[in-house]
Amino acid sequence: MQFPLHKYGLVFRLVEESDAAFILSLRTDEGRAKHLSATDNNLQKQIDWIRNYKEREKAGIDYYVLFEDDKQQPLGVFRLYDIKDKSFTSGSWLIKPGCNEFVGLKSDLFIGFLAHEMLHLDDCFFDVRKNNKKVLRYHKRFAKLIGEDELNVYFVMDRAAYEQKSKFLTSIIQSDI
Repeated sequence: MQFPLHKYGLVFRLVEESDAAFILSLRTDEGRAKHLSATDNNLQKQIDWIRNYKEREKAGIDYYVLFEDDKQQPLGVFRLYDIKDKSFTSGSWLIKPGCNEFVGLKSDLFIGFLAHEMLHLDDCFFDVRKNNKKVLRYHKRFAKLIGEDELNVYFVMDRAAYEQKSKFLTSIIQSDI
């Protein structure tokens, strides 16, 4: 797989150890962290986590992607993980505060492009915290709700839903590319 990729007006590349401080800043941001599992505010632990992740990347079961603007300013990250057979889990999707809504839409469109077009995967599983109302509304438009517990709502999105979502998002972001 060739990275970096320039797509939708952003640059996408695989996470490196040098990105640890940026990732930690997102994961410990009070506004962002309320929808995540807890993360220690410890740079060395984040670097160690990335080192371990790089082994999963080599095995083709985990991809941690950073996206940035054309000035190489990091804007956010996401992961595709638990890749097996033709399915995967999408998560760890975080965007730097202050970005416009198009950054979120473009990165979500790229998640589908990477998974379905580049890796030839079909079913995407993901969960959203129940108190993350805005993100829940967004995902309910395209994905099928498959369960919930006290904390999360669980979804699956198949290839047909991805294609529908892709057409919709592409029509919205055309004005911003």
